[in-house]
Amino acid sequence: MKPASQPVPSRQSVSGHLRLRCERNNAGVSYLAKKEFKSPIHISKPYWDENSLLLNLMCPTAGMLGGDKVELEVSVGPGASLTLSNPSSLRIHKMDAGSEANWNQSFRVSRDAFLENNPEWLILQGESTFTQRSSIDVEEGGELFFIEAIAPGRIAHQESFAFRQFSNRLAFRYQNKLALLEKHCISPELGTSAAWDNELGGKHPFYISILLASPKLDSSSSLWSEIRELQQDKVRIGSSSLAQKSTWCVKILAADPIAARSVLKSVRDSFYREIGRSPASLRR
Repeated sequence: MKPASQPVPSRQSVSGHLRLRCERNNAGVSYLAKKEFKSPIHISKPYWDENSLLLNLMCPTAGMLGGDKVELEVSVGPGASLTLSNPSSLRIHKMDAGSEANWNQSFRVSRDAFLENNPEWLILQGESTFTQRSSIDVEEGGELFFIEAIAPGRIAHQESFAFRQFSNRLAFRYQNKLALLEKHCISPELGTSAAWDNELGGKHPFYISILLASPKLDSSSSLWSEIRELQQDKVRIGSSSLAQKSTWCVKILAADPIAARSVLKSVRDSFYREIGRSPASLRR
């Protein structure tokens, strides 16, 4: 007689975090004064390339599943320079109805400090629900290059806008004043993805949002004309000033990831050239 089958135990959700502080020492070199992390977040060995401290964040698990939560707290001290990169995409996997994954992140950039946040794609896979909350505070004289890069499905599986819901809230403050508050909740089944989905004529749209801050930026900067020249059949791109002086936003929609990466690289190179810095090699 065969033994009775045992029920498969339900998966226990994961609650991870990253608490990070970058400081500048007396020799002018940025270093990690504090680092604390818990799965599904892992950090690599940091690299100093004479321009910025580079730190790769990794998710050693398959991605985020229903019930998973992550909390990020990142601060950059006065005069320090930090570049955060993700060498692999963050996948939000299929989950049961009524379940969701959560990602909450806060970034603080002190006076005369610099932060670049340059992640790989956030991939919203079929039947997933994901909520992200971002808070960014930049003090006077601080500089910022902050990217959100979102793919609405797995292009290799011909999957596009098959997720249940994506909620995103981003608050950006400069010199203790609100420069941008952006909130959206996208549910493809309810038709709320139409503006994103249809902009490129039915092609698979990859979305990138870039926040810029620097006292060296103003409306006369050559950066804005260089951005306008990046417009093409496969790419929609635009820039606008935000509520506070020295803060800007760039939005990109691209028909494929190759076009998206090419345009993003051009924007990044132009931004660094405009503010007189050299970009860190992302090592990915």
